[in-house]
Amino acid sequence: MKIIISPAKKMNKKPYTNIPTIPMFNQRANKLASCIKEYKIGDLQKAFKCSNKIAQQVFEMYKNFGKITHPALFLYDGIQYKNIGVTTLQKEEINFLSENLLIADSLYGLLRPTDLISPYRLDFKTKFPFVNKDFYQKQFKKLLTSPFVNLCSKEFGALLPPEQTITIHFLQKIKGTTKSYSTYTKMERGRFVRYLAKKGDTSMETLLSYSDNRYTLDGKNSTEKNIIYIASDFHSLNDI
Repeated sequence: MKIIISPAKKMNKKPYTNIPTIPMFNQRANKLASCIKEYKIGDLQKAFKCSNKIAQQVFEMYKNFGKITHPALFLYDGIQYKNIGVTTLQKEEINFLSENLLIADSLYGLLRPTDLISPYRLDFKTKFPFVNKDFYQKQFKKLLTSPFVNLCSKEFGALLPPEQTITIHFLQKIKGTTKSYSTYTKMERGRFVRYLAKKGDTSMETLLSYSDNRYTLDGKNSTEKNIIYIASDFHSLNDI
């Protein structure tokens, strides 16, 4: 089974040795980037609902879009990606991810780890008239025709074909209340990807055998479509 994760806003180049590839929707991504490139800094600040400093950074990203590219898995640097720890994986583990990992994205659509991308900032919450999540939702349905492991955020998970989706949930129990805390769920999603890379396997047996950082399988409430892991032996977020 393929593994699907979300992108990250934070980016930082890391060394890589794998042969790079071209994104499946590269032409569409370039067209979208060209449209965003026409926006002024003030307009970008309003569209992204961000500070002037970030808007300036976004402006520079799109101004230089396509000039500098880097493989996706080695560029994204958010919480989930830090916990994948790609620079500390063995070559065969990176090769496994290159063949089995996909990244659902609002600009590039569906990325392979080795796909060359430019630094950018975009999500489906940004109110650009030309950003159409329905288009990519239809493309995901066409491309994802067999069961896959969903480790995406809710934003991207909602666009994936439910009939093929096996979602991994991470919950944290604090003072009797069990829910998903965003930061710690992102951390564990990254660790789960790393776990699968080291196992070199995405079978149901492997999906149900994860044990790391206090998380244990909730066998009572897990199903074939929704696998739930709960961390329950701590009293505050600082204990994770």
